[in-house]
Amino acid sequence: MLICEEKRELFYIFTIMIKTFFAVSDWAYRHAKPGYIAVLLLLMAVFNVLVFPAYINQIVPDGGPAVLDVRFGFSADDAYDILRAYGEEGRGKYLQMIALADTIYPLVYGLLLIFLASFFLKRITTASGEFRIVNLLAVDAVFFDFLENMGIMYMILRFPVRADFVAGMTSVFNILKYVMVLLAVILVVTSMIIFLFRTIRSWKR
Repeated sequence: MLICEEKRELFYIFTIMIKTFFAVSDWAYRHAKPGYIAVLLLLMAVFNVLVFPAYINQIVPDGGPAVLDVRFGFSADDAYDILRAYGEEGRGKYLQMIALADTIYPLVYGLLLIFLASFFLKRITTASGEFRIVNLLAVDAVFFDFLENMGIMYMILRFPVRADFVAGMTSVFNILKYVMVLLAVILVVTSMIIFLFRTIRSWKR
């Protein structure tokens, strides 16, 4: 009896999660407008041209190794060699960058990818199609980005004490982040090409 009750509760939770995803997906379709996309593109530019370069100049010594975030995977030894090379001040700035700028940035690029996908998908799919929820693909990238950030912050806060398991998992999250970003970009490009192809074909009729 207890097992059946637990199954019903799990099914209820799963149902709520699915409904929430569809609700968020619909919200993205409604708000995927050129104005919002332009604002997000501007914010992306601000982060990549002004905010992150300013932090990197304070974190990475001249000719020093790149921060862990921009690498595609890393070993625990590499991670701790890099953190050691930054020195105490550099690690402090790195921690600050992750806690502040890199907490907002994933939300910006994630929302941008979701809005771009939604903008084109709603023009090439039916309103009732279950496939439309794929516009939330970038949510996975944001999720893994946050897990990666938590891992790096943990390693910095524990330094010089090593946490090799955390370092290994952080590397996995790092790789999954880039894989999901790539898939989200492919979705945007593919849906854009289909939209443009259909638009050009309709002009020729």
